[in-house]
This record gives sequence, structure tokens and C-alpha cells, in this order.
Amino acid sequence: MKRALLHTARLDLFVFQMDDLVDIYPCVTTTLTRYMAWEPAQNFATQEKIGQQWLIAETNHTDRHFVLRDKENQRFIGLIGVHHLDTPTPELGLWIREDCHNQGFAKEALFKVFKWASLHLSAQYFLYPVAVDNQSSRKLAEFLGGTVAAHKTEKKYEAVIYHIPPYQIKAN
Repeated sequence: MKRALLHTARLDLFVFQMDDLVDIYPCVTTTLTRYMAWEPAQNFATQEKIGQQWLIAETNHTDRHFVLRDKENQRFIGLIGVHHLDTPTPELGLWIREDCHNQGFAKEALFKVFKWASLHLSAQYFLYPVAVDNQSSRKLAEFLGGTVAAHKTEKKYEAVIYHIPPYQIKAN
């Protein structure tokens, strides 16, 4: 049985494993990825190759992918990636399956992963690239204390890159 690495009020967060792909693959749609720099895998075999790359990155300590699951029934909710763990500016990225949007899962899980990353990494700050028009994700970056530091043109959209200072535990 898998053990969650992190927990929130409603979610268990697991480190990605290949058997998670059966839940991930059907949720990655063209409408979900409209604000992503990447496109959905064309087939399950391609998704498996992507999963293998994630495992290699995990082994090399450069990336970690958290699989979000509902605490009550273990239904797959989404993914959060922390990329470039070995740099002073790790990058955060996430997506939530479309039928779970606007339920607070992204904020809840991202805050937990952000606190984890702040504690376990020597980050000067975190990068959070997001499409200019993706207001929901922009609000998440701002909730974490992020400010727009740069602009970037992606193939599908104009993006801003937030710099988010590491989480500071307040002393009493």
C-alpha cells in the first residue's frame, strides 16, 4: 500500500509512481492544457514515456511530482511538480482535473507543497510561470506572496513569471 508523503485536510499527496498514469492520462485534455506550455500525450504509451522521465528526474533529485488524491476515496485530483530542485530557483507547476476545478484543491495542495519545498530546499525564491489570462493560477501565485518578475512568450500564450519567496515560519 502506498504511503502519502504529505497530507492536507482533504488530500493525500503521494510521490508519483507509474501506476498513477492510469488515473492521470484520461484527465489530461486539450482544454485542461490550454494554459500549459505542453500538450496532452497522444496515447498512453507516450504518457508512459513521460512518466519514465519523471521517475528519472526524481532519481536524479531534480524534480518531484506529487499526485493529489482525495483523502476519503483516493480519487485522483491532480499533480503538482517541483522542478529544478537542485537550483536556487526551483519552479512550481500544477494542474487539477477539470471536474475538480473551483473547489479549492489547488490552493490547499499547492500551499502544502510550497511549505514542504521551502523547508527541504535551499531556495532563494520559487519560479511560478503562468499564462497571463489564467487568473486562477495567478491568484495562487499571489496568495503565496509571489510578484511578477518577468514576461515570456510561449507557443500558445503570453506568460508572466512570478518570483515567490520561500515560506517563513513565524516565531512566537
